Amino acid sequence: MNAQERKDYILDILKKNHSVKILKLSKELRVTRETIRKDLYELEKEGLIKKIHGGAVLDSSNQETDYERRKSEYQEEKTAIAKQAAKHIEEGDTIYLDYGTTTLALAREIMNLKNITVITNTIPIVNLLLHSEDINLLIPGGMLRKNEDSLYGPFASNNLQNIFVDIGFFGCGGIDDEVGITNHHMGETMISKEMIHHSQTSIILADHSKFGSIAFNRTATFDEIDIIITDEDLSSETYEKISQKGVEIYCTEDE
Repeated sequence: MNAQERKDYILDILKKNHSVKILKLSKELRVTRETIRKDLYELEKEGLIKKIHGGAVLDSSNQETDYERRKSEYQEEKTAIAKQAAKHIEEGDTIYLDYGTTTLALAREIMNLKNITVITNTIPIVNLLLHSEDINLLIPGGMLRKNEDSLYGPFASNNLQNIFVDIGFFGCGGIDDEVGITNHHMGETMISKEMIHHSQTSIILADHSKFGSIAFNRTATFDEIDIIITDEDLSSETYEKISQKGVEIYCTEDE
């Protein structure tokens, strides 16, 4: 088990039990206590946990919310963004659907499209499109991130090296007018980075709550993406700042 797998395991245990002990983790994972301390230090640096004497607890003030919980947040906005995004897809297109709950909303919108090839490593999207007769589904595979139902890692990256798409639709954890596009999980971010460079058109799907936030890993700078689709609550000041960087912004109020 490598460092990222250990950290995912630790987070899974924390979400179930709310606290972990270094000694117990050391025995379960068959590594030294010093290795566990290093993993906990890195997780704390990412803002996901707080170290305590002999172990750690979740940092409830700054942790990434669970996938199921995020699906219920800003549902109307995500649906409107998805409807706007679907307008960019034409019959015969090959598209990539990235990690996230807004890309899941887009998957719902395209279920009845014809002659579309969808590449995704998000299991909820796979389950949704599995029986859509006119959608060709390609799953690169990889290591399972259980709390997000996603696949990532070197196996996924290797399988994507020679795959190129017409449009890539990407979620995010934050959009800052200086830093760019960021996300939470390093392994998922590496896959997203790769597919942004393998997309003829790269589109970010993000509700207004993502703007002004910075997550742990940078996914892309503004010159690496083409379009951002968001909802009507985006401030005019933010709209202007990002538009000046050469990125097209579509707001759902423009429908």
